[in-house]
Amino acid sequence: MGAVSLRTELSDLIRKEKNDSLLEVLKSILSGGSGNTLLRAKLTSRALKAEEDLATGRILGTHEVRARLAERRKR
Repeated sequence: MGAVSLRTELSDLIRKEKNDSLLEVLKSILSGGSGNTLLRAKLTSRALKAEEDLATGRILGTHEVRARLAERRKR
């Protein structure tokens, strides 16, 4: 993907974004105001994935989490 098409795509995504706090994080990342830009980018990416998982129902119930933890303890 070229720089121009990437800028266009990012611009479209930003224009459609409704989450103000996410926009603030993006602004901070892009303006270089963050002392640790890579960390912020990773955390933002993870948060967006988590939001998507919640919206699409890709979550585990308490019983499933406890069962997975119990399995790990056995190893």
